[in-house]
Amino acid sequence: MAKQKLTEYQKKLLYNNTYNREHYRSFSIRYDIESEKQIIKWLEKQPTLKGYVTELILNDMKKAKKKKK
Repeated sequence: MAKQKLTEYQKKLLYNNTYNREHYRSFSIRYDIESEKQIIKWLEKQPTLKGYVTELILNDMKKAKKKKK
């Protein structure tokens, strides 16, 4: 079987996927539409979800560090 030559698009896609796998982590959270409506509405109001979650985590890390002292 001959190896199929990749198109320019496929090469770029392969490069991007490899780069992302090596340099980034992705996290996913699911919320139930019925029982967690308030949380969903709150999150949708935030200017950026990543910024909001990052700020919460950094603040939590600071609190945890203060408790250890």
